[in-house]
Amino acid sequence: MNLSRYFTLDELTHSNTAKAEGIANEPGAGEIMYLRALCTTLLDPLREAVGRPIKVNSGYRGPALNQRIKGAKNSQHLTGQAADIQSPGMAVLDLFKRVIQLQLPFDQIIYEVNGSAKWVHLSHKPGANRGEILLAKFGADGRVTYPRITAQQALEMGEPATRGVRSDAEPDYIETADEPEQIAPKRRASHKAAVRKSVAKKKKTKTKTKTGGKRATAKRADAKTKVKSVKTKKAAVRAPKTRKSVTVARGKAVTRRARS
Repeated sequence: MNLSRYFTLDELTHSNTAKAEGIANEPGAGEIMYLRALCTTLLDPLREAVGRPIKVNSGYRGPALNQRIKGAKNSQHLTGQAADIQSPGMAVLDLFKRVIQLQLPFDQIIYEVNGSAKWVHLSHKPGANRGEILLAKFGADGRVTYPRITAQQALEMGEPATRGVRSDAEPDYIETADEPEQIAPKRRASHKAAVRKSVAKKKKTKTKTKTGGKRATAKRADAKTKVKSVKTKKAAVRAPKTRKSVTVARGKAVTRRARS
């Protein structure tokens, strides 16, 4: 089955480890869809730009194969989104730089050097490419670290001089774990949930503040009304007598004098 102009499904599912150990390595429809996107978007344009064949050492890796080589639990090889490549007759470092110079839409590109083995790990994630450039450093204890570098740093890299080794000699390849663990979707979901919870909490606090403010305003209004009522009563007690009451009082005084 052809996946693109230059690549077939057999090339993208081939594995020396799977072949040697009888491990089935058959992708499903979803994985084939991603393999096709990887080939048409990255590998075909790269093949045309370098003008020479691109060798896929390891593309799709099924669960059994990925477990056998101790790959990342959420490896992009598992989904058909990654391939380890070389180009016969071309230095691996030059191939690595060419991908960056072309500004191809990659998710991750990793320059891998493990002893005499060298290859480029290249991945593509439709609609979510990060454009990460990494180096793979294999330690003597078997651990691998992946420091991130800039495009400028990558283009300025050079190969150490090695005696007795031709620069155009085809490098070795080791099918092994060759990428960092990807960020799990669950973590992203939990992060989004935490953000939503935080926003809801702020809204709730804001509502309480508004409600509390309204209550306080109402209390102040009631207090003012009570004070006003008391003042009104006191004013009424201290109010001067009206003309009618004064006349009556004078009348009473005259009557008393007449009697006396």
